[in-house]
Amino acid sequence: MTALSTPVRPSGVVTLLSDFGQQDTYVGVMKGVLLARACALRSIVDLTHAIPPQDVRAAAFHLAHSWRWFERGTVHVAVVDPGVGSARRGLAASAHGHWFLAPDNGLLGPVLAADPAARVHAIDAARHGFAQRSRTFHGRDVFAPVAAALADGLALEETGPRVDDWQALSFPAPEVAAARIEAEILLADRFGNLITNADGALLGARPEAWSVEHGGLMIPVLGTYADAQGGALLCLVNSYGLVEIARRDGSAAAQLGLVPGDRIALSRASKGPR
Repeated sequence: MTALSTPVRPSGVVTLLSDFGQQDTYVGVMKGVLLARACALRSIVDLTHAIPPQDVRAAAFHLAHSWRWFERGTVHVAVVDPGVGSARRGLAASAHGHWFLAPDNGLLGPVLAADPAARVHAIDAARHGFAQRSRTFHGRDVFAPVAAALADGLALEETGPRVDDWQALSFPAPEVAAARIEAEILLADRFGNLITNADGALLGARPEAWSVEHGGLMIPVLGTYADAQGGALLCLVNSYGLVEIARRDGSAAAQLGLVPGDRIALSRASKGPR
């Protein structure tokens, strides 16, 4: 069922994702705008404000893997905006029965590409934003006011003209052969777990038959973190459904020195059915 087949009512929930961190007042001020302007607001949820500064790719990953856990009609505001104050557009979109607001820099690319019925509009900032808008803080002056309006029932079409030329951003697909998968590190999380672009389903019915060889180390695929000995490296299928490299009670990223963009190879033992 698509967002077009059933009218979506605002849920009263707004989520926030940014690279603002918690040291400054940026996040709190955005919440203040939402609370002051949205009469029907039930809850503001912080997805994360720990996106690495200007890392649009990481923001796109986290948004794409988070929105589905919220009820239909939720408004998701994602602000990682290296081009703030430039000619880049702000976007308001409907996809999967949710609303999404973000700068037009690829951040919404994976979410929109996954819904053929997605509708995207360029935000008319002069109409919906503050009259006096900072050139460095559109999260407060544009995206928060529009999020409040959508939460109160503003039609998506009223946010601005429809556009089809929004910037796309996609994650590379792994290279898959019969007994080998070439994967790419997408990001390292707070624990130093290295999350790859390889879907766990690629490992088939016997994931334990696969392993990663890196720097002379053979890293087995296990079921849980607890299946490894303390300090040992392991691979597993994580809560995103993706293959990750982890270290029991430690950081795989620190030990291996791998960073987003690096490639690793999974290989399957020759014995036994897949």
